[in-house]
Amino acid sequence: MDALSHDDQPRRGTPEARHTSPDSPPVQPRLDIQSPADCLQLVRHTFGGIPAESLIVIGLRDGHTGGHMRVDLRPALVDPYVSVRLIAECLAGEGAEPVPEAALVMLIGAEPDGDSQQSSWQACLAALGLLLESEYCVRMVQVWFVAGDTIRDPRGAEEGGRTPAPHSVSDLMADAAHPDGVLSADRRARPLERAAALFLSQAPAPDAEIRNAVEQERRQRAERLSPLQAQRLLLRWDAALEEVSPEAPSFTAEVVTRLLEQLRSGPCRDLLIPLATLGLPAAMLGLRVHSSPGASWTDPDQHRLLEDYAASFLGETGRRPDWERVDSLELVLQRLVPYAEGAERENLLCLMAWIEWSRGRGTAAGAFIDQCLQEFPQNQFSALIERLMQLKGVCAWARVKKHSWSWTRSQAESKS
Repeated sequence: MDALSHDDQPRRGTPEARHTSPDSPPVQPRLDIQSPADCLQLVRHTFGGIPAESLIVIGLRDGHTGGHMRVDLRPALVDPYVSVRLIAECLAGEGAEPVPEAALVMLIGAEPDGDSQQSSWQACLAALGLLLESEYCVRMVQVWFVAGDTIRDPRGAEEGGRTPAPHSVSDLMADAAHPDGVLSADRRARPLERAAALFLSQAPAPDAEIRNAVEQERRQRAERLSPLQAQRLLLRWDAALEEVSPEAPSFTAEVVTRLLEQLRSGPCRDLLIPLATLGLPAAMLGLRVHSSPGASWTDPDQHRLLEDYAASFLGETGRRPDWERVDSLELVLQRLVPYAEGAERENLLCLMAWIEWSRGRGTAAGAFIDQCLQEFPQNQFSALIERLMQLKGVCAWARVKKHSWSWTRSQAESKS
């Protein structure tokens, strides 16, 4: 399940794209989605590819895209109202401001079109339309059924009295690179199903000197960190989150060995979540709680911070986390990939699964869960995230548009 909030992707190459002055931002052109090829391109851009066996809804507002949702198709067909209620609430419910005024809907299945499929898909579409249009006043302006290699408009017969012929998906995708396409040529598809493979393959090559230092440190390390050592490690991680960037120099051998120490146990790993989302004070307080079980915290400020600390793991703080530091956490983890072994690599993959789930990218989180459980079948943290995805669906941060990772990223991109 994936929830993305307000990608704000305009149509490329229209005459309205212009600068009003040398210092002003460009006036964003409006989307012009008319053909099935346009819709397929938009879905591919939004989700990094054409997802398999999915119900997809892309919100539209003021000529731009709004929130996006993808859920597995099979559960949506078995119990349409549960799935479409989740979609409608995430897309247009409380916390979804600005709410889209229209939506593009696509149902995607691997099997060719058939009578039984037609019946179940139409029932799901009717349930979605009932909620979106009647309860939330969001019009479904584009509806497409993708069955096997064909795409068709199931409502075409209603408009003209005659059902239009389906189109070949493979032919449309082959022609999608024309210069007037709906998407910018520099936005390459990044399938979320391959998120873990891409993350690991794009990690930097190992440095022999750093690897030797890490291996030597592993042979000499103490079995358990003292509270003072644990505090120093959090300070080191906090500095790394502040300093790291794609352009920043590689970490030194000393920094890599210290950062890896944090990934050698579950409790130390878990502290990185509040450290990234809330900041150093929350992580330090969490460390004190772990070091002093049973202690009472009567100071009101500490009590509130402790509540935020506990809520951060489920994304239930009620406010936007520090997404810039969460992105930095991903960068740091990727730089550690060449040197992480055993529990270090296991906890690294766990954190990446949590990061993607917190972003509202359930498909990407699932890729990291699968990777972790493939390498470490007994891992409980990944199994817990998988259970969270089943019980809670989309992370609470991703449900509130202005708290979400994708909204925050789109706002930063629009200002740059």
